[in-house]
Amino acid sequence: MIVARIFVSSVWLFAAGSSSGFESDVHFGLTQWLALQAGFDEESAKTIAIGDQRVESGDMQYVGPVLAYACVAKEDLRSKLAGEHHYPSAGALPGAPETRTVLPGGEAAQKAALAVIKVPAGQANYMLFRLGEALHSLQDSWSHQGIPGIPQPADGIFACDRAWAWGHPAARGGWNSHKADLTMAWPADTVAMAKAVYDVLTQYPPLSQTARTARKWDQIRPSLDGFIAASTKTEKKRWFASHGISDVSFLEGISLRDGAQPFGLKWAGRKLPPLATPQSRQHAVDADLLDFFNRFFAQWVATDNFDALASAFGTGKAELAARLKVWRLRDHGRVAEIAHTQRALTGEQRSALDAIGKDHKAYAAYDRPSAAFFPLLPRGGDDVSPLVPFFVSTAVAADGKAPRAVAVVKFRHVPYDTLGVVAEKIGGRWRVMSIVSVVDH
Repeated sequence: MIVARIFVSSVWLFAAGSSSGFESDVHFGLTQWLALQAGFDEESAKTIAIGDQRVESGDMQYVGPVLAYACVAKEDLRSKLAGEHHYPSAGALPGAPETRTVLPGGEAAQKAALAVIKVPAGQANYMLFRLGEALHSLQDSWSHQGIPGIPQPADGIFACDRAWAWGHPAARGGWNSHKADLTMAWPADTVAMAKAVYDVLTQYPPLSQTARTARKWDQIRPSLDGFIAASTKTEKKRWFASHGISDVSFLEGISLRDGAQPFGLKWAGRKLPPLATPQSRQHAVDADLLDFFNRFFAQWVATDNFDALASAFGTGKAELAARLKVWRLRDHGRVAEIAHTQRALTGEQRSALDAIGKDHKAYAAYDRPSAAFFPLLPRGGDDVSPLVPFFVSTAVAADGKAPRAVAVVKFRHVPYDTLGVVAEKIGGRWRVMSIVSVVDH
């Protein structure tokens, strides 16, 4: 197989790697509930939860896909920050995955939390976002425990750097699986994580010099069983409602299927600048290539005719049409196993996607096309591009093969995945050849 060489015309700088570990049912919902049990008032508990959840691509400083820092481009700062926030390890970067083992509740995982509970009492009211951020690292040390996996989504096109990449460990489901994120798969670990979080919350200094009254752990521990076992958004929603949390919009995008009821709520807690246009104005990319991807993405986020889209921009094969379809489906948890299959989809799998797509509400819909994307910020030396909905890296295959390019994108309705759209120039025209994906992380 010919291995393509990636030529990156700029360094892609983002403040941190975008990762998931546990998802928002834990990072927002469970954190909020535990803070309430620890005696925090509703506003403070929600602030802590927002600080925790924003580490999941909820603020520009946290947006940066693994494909950007260790695969189609390399950037060591983002890899280091991804490790700090999502894979706390005593191992150094760059380093082999075996030297970067994540220990649940280990010293590296506790570092930020131990620092934040030592803030002066007079500053405690103003450090709640930082408290949430510290809890995120601690929580992810349980979901990401073990030797980090190395994503390899596009064999023969690009390779992720083993010395810098982070992914779900093989023992937790692997780099292309959401299993590590799902509480029902790890009940004992989820309980241990919740206990560690609760201990930090109860040790945080009083707010406004007012002592809090926390419930004893043994009083709240039995309530966790229903939360952990919930295997759909409907079941998670029911658990939170029965435990005093009625606004469950934070469950948007988690990798569980909807369940008995469609889930249409939108979480407004991200602090991301809006994209002015769905058109990328990325610098240092050939005009014809940028125009190709601009037209492709504008149609992908709006159409429900994926056969026509595959014919117009690709080779017209059923495989490409199915991949385009699966990544537009709103209820990702329902089709995650199909979406993350690396082999060609079977006829049965394509038929299943066709059947799901017959529901007129099956596909993610946006008020405006630009709202479909997480904003990305590529930079290269003094040549700083504006915010873009996707970014492009070009590659030239060895042995005189056709030029290739990869466009990296994160869609709002699948916030725990990053996609790479692989295109090749054939007969003077760019064509989409495949869609690859990585669970981030």
